[in-house]
Amino acid sequence: MTKNKDSELNYHEEENAMVQDLDDLKTLGKEMEQISEENDEDKLNQSHE
Repeated sequence: MTKNKDSELNYHEEENAMVQDLDDLKTLGKEMEQISEENDEDKLNQSHE
């Protein structure tokens, strides 16, 4: 049973490996927001062509 719990923990650690702490999470959020805004602008520009 312990082995199963460990593998679950490792799975989540690997899944969230990009985010080490709160600052990383904030940075990642800002980057995602910026990318989202750029994609929205691209869609807007395409619909007017």
